[in-house]
Amino acid sequence: MPSTRRGHGRGQGLGRRPRVEGIFASDIQVFRFYPDGTVLDVLVKPAPGPNQAAAIERWLRPGTAPRGVHRSTYTVDGRRLSFTTRSHVKEARVTVQGVWHGGELVLDLTGGGRTEKARRFRRLDTGRSLR
Repeated sequence: MPSTRRGHGRGQGLGRRPRVEGIFASDIQVFRFYPDGTVLDVLVKPAPGPNQAAAIERWLRPGTAPRGVHRSTYTVDGRRLSFTTRSHVKEARVTVQGVWHGGELVLDLTGGGRTEKARRFRRLDTGRSLR
């Protein structure tokens, strides 16, 4: 019987992995995701919108991240995303888990003995779309 690709999930068996990239914000918290698995976490006041995406893109970079920017590594399994960062207030460990689709992330943030469920982060930049 000839082999087929049937039974392989999207991206499986072809060496492709889903990638998250771009700038996402929920109120004043901003995450910038890079295709290599790096995520930067920063607070931006006042809360940024799409008009600030270009400015954020220019200064929020892994090699030159200013004080107050937390750097981590994220993993993606299908549409599930996870990483660990630190609180910007108490420096406590924060576990971030959730799903991504299109221009939005829906994340649970757990740290300091509490969990914030289904926090929505909207995409600010208009660069390449999530794959």
